[in-house]
Amino acid sequence: MKESQKILKVALDVPLDRLFDYLNNGQAFTVGQYVKVSFGSRVLTGVICGFANESLLSEDKLKKIMHVEPEVIFDNDLLRLLEFSADYYHHPIGQTILSIVPSRIKQNKYQLRVKEIVYKATNELTIEWIEALPKRQVTLRKVATKLLGEPIRKTALKNIASNAGKAILDLVETGVCFSEEWREETSYKDDIRPSLNKEQQLAINSIKDNNNFVPWLLYGVTGSGKTEVYLHLIEKFLGEEKSQILVLVPEINLTPQLESRFRVRFPDTNLAVLHSNLSDIERLDNWRQAKSGAASIIIGTRLAVFTPLNNLKLIIIDEEHDPSFKQQDGLKYHARDIAMVRARNNDIPIILGTATPSLESWLNASKEISKYQLLRLKARAALDASLPEIKTTPLNSNKDQPISPLILKALKRRIELKQQSLIFINRRGYAPVLVCSSCGWSGSCHQCSARLVVHLKDQKMRCHHCNYECPIALQCKECGNTDLHPLGSGTQKIEDQIKALIPSAHILRVDRDSMRKKNALHELYEKTHKGDIDILIGTQMLAKGHDFPNLTLVVVLDADNALYSTDFRASERLFSQLMQVSGRSGRGSLAGEVLIQTSFPNHPIFQAVKAHDYELFANTILAERASIDLPPFSFHAVLQAESKQLVLAERFMDDIANWAMTSKETVKIFGPVRPVMERVNGLERIHIYIQSDKRKHLQNMLKVWIDQIRQHPLANRVKWSIDIDPMQ
Repeated sequence: MKESQKILKVALDVPLDRLFDYLNNGQAFTVGQYVKVSFGSRVLTGVICGFANESLLSEDKLKKIMHVEPEVIFDNDLLRLLEFSADYYHHPIGQTILSIVPSRIKQNKYQLRVKEIVYKATNELTIEWIEALPKRQVTLRKVATKLLGEPIRKTALKNIASNAGKAILDLVETGVCFSEEWREETSYKDDIRPSLNKEQQLAINSIKDNNNFVPWLLYGVTGSGKTEVYLHLIEKFLGEEKSQILVLVPEINLTPQLESRFRVRFPDTNLAVLHSNLSDIERLDNWRQAKSGAASIIIGTRLAVFTPLNNLKLIIIDEEHDPSFKQQDGLKYHARDIAMVRARNNDIPIILGTATPSLESWLNASKEISKYQLLRLKARAALDASLPEIKTTPLNSNKDQPISPLILKALKRRIELKQQSLIFINRRGYAPVLVCSSCGWSGSCHQCSARLVVHLKDQKMRCHHCNYECPIALQCKECGNTDLHPLGSGTQKIEDQIKALIPSAHILRVDRDSMRKKNALHELYEKTHKGDIDILIGTQMLAKGHDFPNLTLVVVLDADNALYSTDFRASERLFSQLMQVSGRSGRGSLAGEVLIQTSFPNHPIFQAVKAHDYELFANTILAERASIDLPPFSFHAVLQAESKQLVLAERFMDDIANWAMTSKETVKIFGPVRPVMERVNGLERIHIYIQSDKRKHLQNMLKVWIDQIRQHPLANRVKWSIDIDPMQ
């Protein structure tokens, strides 16, 4: 709706928690339009969020809108969601709103990407047709012959002949070929619809006739066919006119395989993918397709939860337990929780799918709470598939050789059987630390409270927190000793050891270092599905979501490391990680096996994993949490202050803590304290933890408290932020 009030309320990407007033220049504006405005000495892109007839400032002090674009970023429904997010997470409203806007719009670059075109032959193009062409039409004959063998991308025409572009247009006009948007080929060639088992069919029947807001927790063991349930439900909801489906996944590496499966199942449906691995132009293009309604299925990572969608009918959150759904900087939202609010606001169903539900979701689906409807998939979907046998195995006596003889034998056996294996170690690089054998010195980051990780292939030591790097030290910085040893193992070291132990094996390492190339993940799937890879070695990038039917062995190294964590969520994360990575094994007709290296085989976590008993584990941990009043039975927030000068941060936080103590709400204050990572990127860090039995009490306290914090004389001299419902 167009409005013509005198004052425009504009959101700007600045750290001030308010909207800014600008004069209407006589036009009719719409909520959600983006505008250019003067802000101090800068020109900023803002978004119109409302209108007023009066301002606290006199009219002569108000500036006029410099420029307005006709495009509307969002409607009132999405604005309502953004306002809720800003309020709940206590983040400046302007920064919250502008965080969802594609970067090219904020940079005043609105053009879309030029789509790649591919030319394909029709049935009219035959050898006889080509032979009938005049011999003087050399280029036309050459292009037609090439086209008969395989499709030709527009960008490849110049490799055939300089005038091949004109020749292909002649062939199109003749009707022997046609053009379409090029899409990368995938390993999913055919739409194979597996038969549904009774549990899958029950889940589909339970959800499909409910078009209103109902949260469904789809709890299914790994390989139980949750994706097939999604596909059937999407098919049903797409039957409604112009309907849109939002599918959220935790990480970028899960999108290519899922996207391929969706494109094959819905070949005539426009699908948009949104994640950070896209170029800015690609993201803007896909975002606009979603916003306009041209895309009916939207698959994306956490930020996609804020995508403008005019006819949203269903939200699916795959791997809902995954901590990657929590944003760790800026607006520190949890995409699962925001999706739940959006589904409730739109009165539509939402599905949370996982093999290892978060404890929050499991509690909400319990008989005592019953906020969510629980659906179980207890068996693997593939015919003759069963859950893998999980065993613990002792660490190798030689600590420099993590691969024990038993594991080595199992790996070789799979190669003999032409089956695939996965070695999981959640640490990239060669070794986590370089140590002096004489004095015990270790390479540490000068900017962070962290050790430098050895990356032997690059001859570098790197900090995985601030990205500082330097050449590998040749002598001890303390005593000058040249006998320095890389201690511990990372993916690179395991890769080198496997190459030495099994020279004939085809190995692929999968971590953030090896997957930097844009199409690296696609190549991973192609090679693995074709059987070109014998052994995958990787981090958590391989732990979930992937389906490799010929993978029958999973090896987990260094699982004990997580047992020593001070984080109360560590046991939950470790169990989930072990169950997820174990679930990569034996997903087809071949039996699967999992070997977990540990010094504590009788630890309750490993016993629960071996029994595939999530429910027992979850209920046990929930009982422990309830007894000591930890989430999800209480509600937390963390205030963090950072400064290059520790004394400033300490003074600031001491005052803030004292103010918090005066709150009338029933909250507990812990701190100020230094976190485990005391310093990151040269900034000293201090935390204050706030806890309450009631979410409302916590929020009420924070609203008053944060207003006080903003008035503190040091508030602009230290970097501070608040994290609601922190994950770590």
